[in-house]
Amino acid sequence: MKLHFTNLYGQSPKSVALMAQNDVMKIVRGMGANELALYFYHNENEPWPEKNARFDGIIAGFGYGDVVFFQSPSWNGHEWDTHVVNKVKSLQARVVMFIHDVPPLMFESNYYLMPAYIELYNKSDVVVVPSERMRDKLIAEGLTVQKIIIQKMWDFTHDLQLHQPTFQRKLIFSGDPSRFPHILDWKQEVPLHVYTEEKEGIDYSKVHLEGWRNKQELLLDLSKGGFGLVWGNSENPQDEREYYKMNISYKLSAYLAAGIPVVVPDYLSNADYIRERGIGFVVSSLEEASQVVAVCTPEQYQQMAERARYVSYLISNGYFTKKLTVDAIMALS
Repeated sequence: MKLHFTNLYGQSPKSVALMAQNDVMKIVRGMGANELALYFYHNENEPWPEKNARFDGIIAGFGYGDVVFFQSPSWNGHEWDTHVVNKVKSLQARVVMFIHDVPPLMFESNYYLMPAYIELYNKSDVVVVPSERMRDKLIAEGLTVQKIIIQKMWDFTHDLQLHQPTFQRKLIFSGDPSRFPHILDWKQEVPLHVYTEEKEGIDYSKVHLEGWRNKQELLLDLSKGGFGLVWGNSENPQDEREYYKMNISYKLSAYLAAGIPVVVPDYLSNADYIRERGIGFVVSSLEEASQVVAVCTPEQYQQMAERARYVSYLISNGYFTKKLTVDAIMALS
């Protein structure tokens, strides 16, 4: 028996979807997993014989009875993903559906696709979901797979020698303001430092623009200190809030990998993890986010940073991915 993981290519190197899948592959490759490369492309007009030949190529290294973790979605559409899974199952392989995102839940306009995605998920033997709330939502939508593993947290691997965080009364946000426009309209007392690529025609005067950093540069900068901010899109708060209850934030793991305390909304799926481990603040508004940082003492900060150091070790070395991989394989037995 061999272990395989699908892995995404063809998107922007700044794509979180691509980075998350590539990080997973980097971790499990050390566990002996083989890569099944899936390329993101516009396939609507691709003739079926060519598409089928592509699928045959993807599974060329397969053997009967192998195990494949399908990192979902591939962003090529549910029909494309379904064809790949069908090909895999034709070789009597065991399928673990590793759900990163659920497009029908991300975008209201895509909700009509939910039955098709549930049908795809039901083809698997084990499902890995981000959170308990996502599990419950998918079951309510018709998921029938009995063996379900909860991911809980993204890993954010690196082997850098980071700084020891020092107390700085500032909030840090890493993300594109085109998706989070409210961030640039910052009105709070505590300054906000934004890591994003500067674009023409956008007013950055209310924040401290730090520019875009690659992974290594970002971690080194973040590890100097401050508080990492996770927040949804205020332009469409209800949809964003509902999805944040179910998915897990890659941004959160970047902050924790850097070893800095975080500030997260109380509706975040793993907000309890932050609260219980004392590695940041859980708040209900951006006003409260600023307030808790404004009154935090250097001693409180150092205590949170010390606890975050242990979580950083786990995230930086891929332990959440390793655990869910082992749990999923054990669930197949």
